[in-house]
Amino acid sequence: MLEQLFLHSGSVVTNPVSTTTHTNNNNNDASTRDDGQDIGVIGKAVPMPLRTNGDMDIMRMQHNNAVNNKLNRQSDNTDTLSDEFDSDSKENENFVNMGQSLSASFRLRVQQKTQEKIEQKERRRQDRENRSRQQDFNNNNNNNNNNGDTQYDNDMPTSSTSTSRYSSQPDLTAINNDMPPPTARRQIDSNKNSILPNFPTKQRSRVAKNFMARSQTFNNRRDIPTNDQHLAFHRSSSEDRTLEQLRNPDHVYREAMESIASDDWEQKCSGLNLLQLLIAQYPDTVTQNLHQVVLVLIQEVKNLRSQVARFALSTFCDMFKYLKRNMDIELDLTIKAIIQKSAESNEFFRSDAEKCLQTMVDNVTLQKALQALIAGGASHRNPAARKTSAKCIYLVCEKLGPTKILSGTRDITERVLQVAATFASDGPPEIRWYGKKIYHMLMPFDELDSMMKHYLNPSAYSNMCEILDSIRAKGGVGETPSESARNNGRRTLSNDKLGSHGNLTNQFSSTRKINTADQAEQVRDLTKQMRSSDFRERLSGIEEFQKLCELETDTAIQSLVQIFDGFNDCLADMNSKVVLKSLNTMHQVIPILGDALSSVINSALPLIAQSIASKNREISQLASDIIDTAIEYIDCGVLIQPLCTLSQNSNLRIRPEIVLKLANLAPHVCQSKPKQVEIHLLPTFWKLLSLLRGQISTNIAQSASATNGLNSSIHILTIALYTELGSVLLEKASSSSSVTPQNLQMLRELCTNLNAE
Repeated sequence: MLEQLFLHSGSVVTNPVSTTTHTNNNNNDASTRDDGQDIGVIGKAVPMPLRTNGDMDIMRMQHNNAVNNKLNRQSDNTDTLSDEFDSDSKENENFVNMGQSLSASFRLRVQQKTQEKIEQKERRRQDRENRSRQQDFNNNNNNNNNNGDTQYDNDMPTSSTSTSRYSSQPDLTAINNDMPPPTARRQIDSNKNSILPNFPTKQRSRVAKNFMARSQTFNNRRDIPTNDQHLAFHRSSSEDRTLEQLRNPDHVYREAMESIASDDWEQKCSGLNLLQLLIAQYPDTVTQNLHQVVLVLIQEVKNLRSQVARFALSTFCDMFKYLKRNMDIELDLTIKAIIQKSAESNEFFRSDAEKCLQTMVDNVTLQKALQALIAGGASHRNPAARKTSAKCIYLVCEKLGPTKILSGTRDITERVLQVAATFASDGPPEIRWYGKKIYHMLMPFDELDSMMKHYLNPSAYSNMCEILDSIRAKGGVGETPSESARNNGRRTLSNDKLGSHGNLTNQFSSTRKINTADQAEQVRDLTKQMRSSDFRERLSGIEEFQKLCELETDTAIQSLVQIFDGFNDCLADMNSKVVLKSLNTMHQVIPILGDALSSVINSALPLIAQSIASKNREISQLASDIIDTAIEYIDCGVLIQPLCTLSQNSNLRIRPEIVLKLANLAPHVCQSKPKQVEIHLLPTFWKLLSLLRGQISTNIAQSASATNGLNSSIHILTIALYTELGSVLLEKASSSSSVTPQNLQMLRELCTNLNAE
């Protein structure tokens, strides 16, 4: 048996026939065979036998029934998918309405996806109508074929109207005019305030997916006008929420304290911000819980996170501003914590603490503020804290006025006179300046001397009388030491540099001006250069330090501690070129910086003194000159302690030179620092007396010409001290347990010979 193949709508139809019939048909007249029946699968020609009219009618009916059944099944499947799509579309439409609360980019993608599904639905509807028309057309053809009006060759559907395996969509050009107009696309309600854009009514062609569309829409979401935004649940903004919460101060207070107690530093800052709003709008609520709030803020001032600590200081500032005298009962705890924060090395902490204390002085009771400042900072170990306390006490005294201070009130008069006397004899020059300034304010009043005798001990009274005599001789206390040092540096620079070179800008034309934002970075780079392994880099760093001091004195003063961490390494460098360069730079910057070097001179002076023992004569001489320059430009109260320490403990090769420097400093100390003489200078002198060897002779000339350089230096120091102190030197030596009878006898003989000369 052979199979007869028929190709129709992409399928093969097989009909068995007998071999005899096939052979007979082929052997008959070939002219009677229909050439149009040479139809094959995928282009392969297959010979088709001739058929009788009866066979053709039966096959035609079977074929039409199969096509109709297939089209009906496809239509049912399409209707099912369409119904599912309708439900999905409704859900998507509802999702569009809910999408108002989503981000702008996501809502835009939802709208685009919904529009695409609507267009797909329209195309499927058109496909169903086309298939329905095609089915009607095929039914009409079947009826015509049954009546014998058409030939079999024309019964086959054309490729343009059939859905074959090689065509994805039917060709509708022939029936386009008979189709009903498409339904209008669903429009979004334009009356509703929505962030979703209104698409044009015409259908958009589908474009390729842009993978950057999401990020672009997300990044540009802030460009959308705020008046077009609509939140589905009408959630208020953060500012509106804050205002709404502040209507219930008790709830706000609890929320703020809970946030501050959180471990997250951002939550702490949020709680502190909320507490500041509460202080400004409902100060009574904070006053009712004042002690608890103060304890919490004190803990946050100590926070290691700088943002939290500064926020807490700002909150204290608001409390002083709005609560005013209600803060009096908590001043002791509060001021102690704030002054402790002013001792930090960071400049912004000091600035914030000073602003907070300034606000405190302006708003609280002055007597309470004075007591708290004296108790919290006058005797603090840190000089920066004492300086802040001295400054604030001076401000309080200005507000109180001399009349109130000298009124005899124990809480005011005694405290002010005693603490000002302590400040006037303190080590750092700025603290002394504030102490002198307080007494200078009281000097015009006759009651001052009697009050000083009543409230000060004899030594403090004697010291203050000398200080007041010095103030009268100078006509005032002058500028603050930091300002004086800067002005002296600028004057020295102007006289020395501009006079010899004409224009300082031309000399350092390549030096970049440092603005405030670059100061920290500049200092780090400078220190890194000074610590470089390449000596050329170290030399370059030293040169940059000198330029910084000459051009940007304020920047150099603010960063001296950090800079000298690297500069001290250069002073002790193994390379003689680096040491010589650093000593030259130190010699140049001392007149510029002046008393500002008081914070670093204790660490730098031993290194400079060590260079006196150098075999390089230039280095040794330069180191000695630096100490002489320091004695001239730096306050003697700052230099006395390191020089006394070096005189006792330094190398024997440099000790004679150090004792000579101490002898040069002794007159300045005896005249202006009598307390420093008793604390540092005389104990050092007693120890130096015990180092005298073979000096039984009382002949000063013979002692001075002795080969022992240390003995000669000690005799010169003795002359300087006896010239300034006179018989007081012998009295102090007699009352000191550190002076042996032999050394006391030697000292008396030396002093007797000095009187004889």
